[in-house]
Parts: sequence; structure tokens; C-alpha cells
Amino acid sequence: MRKQTTMLLTMIATLWVLTGIVWGGPLDSQIERAIKQADLGKASIAVHAIDLRTGQVIAAYRPDADMIPASNMKIITSGAALQVLGTEFVFRTTFAIDESVSPPRLIVEGSGDPAFGDPELLERPTVDLSLPKLFDQIAGVLRDAGHTGFSELVIDDRVFDREYVHPMWPEDQLNRWYCAEVGGLNLRRNVITVYAEPSAAGGTPMTQILPEAPWVELANRGRTDRKGNNTAWIARPGANDRMTLFGKVRSRVEIDVAIHDPPLFAGRVLAQAVGARDIEFGAGPEYAKVRLVDEGEVFKDVVPQAVVTTPLQDVLDRVNQDSHNLYAECLLKRLGYEVSGEPGSWSNGASVIRMVLSDELGPDYAKATTISDGSGMSRANRVRPSTLTALMKWLATDSERWGMFKSSLATPGVGTLKSRFLGDDELASALHAKSGYLKGVYALSGVLTHPSTGRQIGFSILLNDVPSGRQARNAKPLHTAILKELDAYLVPASQPANLGG
Repeated sequence: MRKQTTMLLTMIATLWVLTGIVWGGPLDSQIERAIKQADLGKASIAVHAIDLRTGQVIAAYRPDADMIPASNMKIITSGAALQVLGTEFVFRTTFAIDESVSPPRLIVEGSGDPAFGDPELLERPTVDLSLPKLFDQIAGVLRDAGHTGFSELVIDDRVFDREYVHPMWPEDQLNRWYCAEVGGLNLRRNVITVYAEPSAAGGTPMTQILPEAPWVELANRGRTDRKGNNTAWIARPGANDRMTLFGKVRSRVEIDVAIHDPPLFAGRVLAQAVGARDIEFGAGPEYAKVRLVDEGEVFKDVVPQAVVTTPLQDVLDRVNQDSHNLYAECLLKRLGYEVSGEPGSWSNGASVIRMVLSDELGPDYAKATTISDGSGMSRANRVRPSTLTALMKWLATDSERWGMFKSSLATPGVGTLKSRFLGDDELASALHAKSGYLKGVYALSGVLTHPSTGRQIGFSILLNDVPSGRQARNAKPLHTAILKELDAYLVPASQPANLGG
């Protein structure tokens, strides 16, 4: 009898392995059916959903599979940042004067703030600034303090290391805004915008670079084609700021291009801007008087003059609603600096995140997670759906922390979900989620909230190895199908959404 029982248990275990299903939630069969109907070929699929208050498993399909998370990696980075930096954390970019030399030095100390000079934040109604207006304010503070000339501008970027590019990022995309280099001082998301406008038919397009950066070399091999489509693009091969415009220009087009060496670039732009506002740097171009701080350099008689700040909430919003990679990488490196006291790096930042996972979720969660970068651009990251739901459950135990995290996620019609879960796909529950995409990878994780009771389901849906072509078009509909099952469970059709409870 015992032998038969053992054989029966073995058969059941084998069946679970073959089907890839861990039965544990009331919606397991519905989720399995949605997956079978999705027609995703040999794609690897993993799903987990839990009640964030009780921890009850609502659905589980290979929840402990090691998956490439794409931008869902930002959920882990955000959670670690809220724990280590705290909800009151503020990035500070400090402008100070070193009066130990004559003329004095202008020192800009970076804190790794990814938002410094970001037009998206400056132009918000609550801020109502532009980059030129920001430069006006900085120059005004310096002049009001009696400073009209400097010997040099020194960039103190020692909060981070100077490995600006992650080794696992795709080399052929390092000119794109989403692969912007990461520095201890960043400006304008570490991209320039090239504006190209048509000239006479067949002629060379007219170009302009913002912000003004005379040291950037832009070769123009584009062509005006008033009958065709805009196909203009810019190459930046190698670790330099030599760029080339290619393609056709039919109408005005804006192209964001990632720059090289963010701290030095930021310093040169600042020197150029301050110099144009009646503050001298001696003879020659202002940007030529800029250098990075030496490793062990110490300044005496340093007097702070101005500080530009960014609260953590603004950074989290850009990380999760807009899926901005630079912001996530700056968070990861700042975590490394905060805990180790050494320049933040991908290595010590990843160690801090593993520490948070181990301390707050348990050692097994940390061991099961591979942290390569903070944004998910690296395909070396590995995360289990059950880790993402466990992290959200832990975040939800603190109302302030949870409120900041949840509000940073995209919602239907907003951020990376601006065209999803609308119309026929609209849900009765409130959806806050983080999407993610790499070639062959489609990820969606977040929380569904009952509109009246406030009950919350945390979910993670990770798809890997999705074939290209027709089957790839079925990936997002599978996300929708699974969320509709969770939504129907949370808010049954027989229960009106406006009822209290």
C-alpha cells in the first residue's frame, strides 16, 4: 500500500513538472486555459497572483520560474530604494565656491540625480521652468553672491564610479535615449536633441543641437525628400560625441541622442550657459575650463551657493510610469553609495538590492534573483514572478511606502499604459502596473484594487522566448486575458462596483 501511495505521489509530481503548473489558487484552471488559447508557440510563461493583505494565492502558473523581467526589474529597484533611501529622500545637486584659489573655482557636486535639468519635470505646471530659466537662476545666485568670474569649473561626480555604460547593454543601441550613460552628475537625461528641417528638395537638411554644445561633432549625410517619409536617424559609434545624421527628412523631426561622459558633458553645458550670462571663465571657450575632480582631491574654504533638489517620488514616477532607464540605474548606483560609502556601481548597488530581498523577503528570494542592472535593459537579469508579488506584499505593509510605490506605477491611459486597458479591455478594478519589453520578452506586473472595498491583488505575468511575427501579437492580449480573470474574481459581475464593503 505504501509503495502504491509513493508511486501515486511520484506520478502527480511528474505531472506537475510536465505541465509546468503549480496548483495553488482558485484561478489556476482559468489561467491555464487562457495560456493555451493564446497561441504563443514555445514561449516560456510564468504567472503569480496573491491577495496583498492575506497572502492567499489567487493564481499560480510556474510562479518560481527564473524569467527575464525586462523593465519589471524596476519594481525591485524601486522597492529597494524606498527601503534604503527612505520616503523622505531628496537628491541634491550643489553649486559651491572654492575660495582657496584666485580667481575662485566653481564646484558642482553631483548626487547621482537623474532628474537634474530634465525638461519633462522642469516644464510641469507645478515647476514652470525651462533649462534656460534654470541656468538663469543659477547664474543669478552666483552674481548676487558677488561672483562674476571663475578660474575653472570642477565636476565632483565621486558619488558614482565612472563606468558609464553597463557591459550587458546592446552595443548597437548605445546612441538611443533609453541606453543613456549613467554618471554622478547628469543633465537633461544625458541626451542632446538634434532638430532636422527640410531644405530644398534633394538638399542637405538644416540642423540644430539643443542644448548648445559646440564641442559635439555632427556630420550631416541626410537628404531632404519632400515626398517621402521621415527616416532620419543619428549614429554615434564609439565612446565619443562624434555623430552622423543619416536618412531622409520630409518635415521637422526631433532626434534624441545619448551623449558620452555625462559628468563632463553636464559641466561643459553649465559652463557654456553660465558664461553666456555675464560670468567669465577667462579667455577662450567656457567649456574648455571644465574638468572632472581627481580621485583624492580635497577642496578648502568651500562655500555652498545653490542647491537643486529632486524628491524621490518624482524619480520613482519617471522610473515606473515612464519606464526611464537612466532613472532606475541612478537609483541602483545610489543604493550602492548609500550603504557602502564607496562610489556607487552596478556591483555594489546589486549587492544592496540582494541584501534588501534577503532581509525583507528571505534568503531564498535573494538567491533566486539575478541582478545585473536596475532598469532591466540587461538580459542577464532573472526574477521569479513569486518574488515580485512577495515584494509588493511587503511594500504594502507600510502605507506611506506603498502609497509612493503604487502611485508611481502606470495606469490605463497614462505612462507606458497610455494605449492599454481602455475601451473593450477596460477593467472594473483600478489597475496600477509596470510593463516591460525586450525582444521576445513581454512583462506586466502590478496591483488590481477593488473600487469600493480596497482589496488588492498583486500579480506578475512574465513571458519569455515569445516568437516574433504573428505569435508576438498575442503576447499583450494574453496579459489582458489574465487580468480580466483576476478582475472578474475581484469584482464579480453580480456585484456592482459602487457597492461599499
